[in-house]
Amino acid sequence: MQGFENHLGFTVSSSKLQIVEIIQNEDQFVLENVDEVFFNELLNLESDKETRISALLQGALDEIIIKRPLRSNNASFSLPFELFRIAQIPYDNTLLHQDLVEEFRWELSLMFPDINPGDMVIQYLEVDKNKVIEINTAIVIALSRKFIQIIKNFCDRNRLKLKFIDNIHLASERALSVMNPVYEKGLALSMFLSGRNISLIFSLHGKPIYFKVLSLNDATDIIKFVTDELNSNQYPNIRRDLLESAFICGEELSSSMINTLREKLDLPFIQFNPFAKIKPNPRLFENHYFSEKFNSFSPAAGIALRLA
Repeated sequence: MQGFENHLGFTVSSSKLQIVEIIQNEDQFVLENVDEVFFNELLNLESDKETRISALLQGALDEIIIKRPLRSNNASFSLPFELFRIAQIPYDNTLLHQDLVEEFRWELSLMFPDINPGDMVIQYLEVDKNKVIEINTAIVIALSRKFIQIIKNFCDRNRLKLKFIDNIHLASERALSVMNPVYEKGLALSMFLSGRNISLIFSLHGKPIYFKVLSLNDATDIIKFVTDELNSNQYPNIRRDLLESAFICGEELSSSMINTLREKLDLPFIQFNPFAKIKPNPRLFENHYFSEKFNSFSPAAGIALRLA
């Protein structure tokens, strides 16, 4: 990975802080640290004051550093679904970037009347028309500036250089694209489960072309949501029989749950390892996060692998 610098990847959830540290050692990339710390109290990023958010993050980071000092100054963060507003919107590919952003800002204001679009930072992924989605669309992701400022202030206090902030599933997707070559073949599905949220990303030859998030009432919604998306009339070429591969990741996924989803949905979900192609520091072989809970660290690993 040309241009890579030592990099910390963080994932923040309501209950814990996860960290993945990747360093460059001579001509090799080394997985230096994999760790997580639970907060003393549950965190509500949407409603808690910055002082409380910062205190819980700082306490967790201090605990991680006490166990093993950090070797990286660059830091990136993957944040939970509830902080983002996500939509897939048709677009005119002749528009300039700033005109597109303003168009997306207006569209989001109609779709999400609870937000002030002027306070949101807009990121979008262009999806050119293809054999699956036959019109130009954009996956639009919006995040309030206040959350970016909270993370920036946290990094400044810890003398870290903030590089990137992303949604947990998109961050995880980057790890998948680096670690599993099957992902690059044809149409692929990845599913991410986090608390009361589920998201699906369909990718074509390694590039996301469709992204959908749903808040769950209970676990039975998972089957219906995936089935509905695979049988949707909106994009009829997103079909089960066209899938080359299917991947699953998320928080605290049990083997029995994954097997149940495989059976109920008739999809051969792969619980991928985001560390599969990174040389680990030998001491990590005794780290159960690395050896047993690797899948839950896919967002932190993916954001740590990000170059641009």
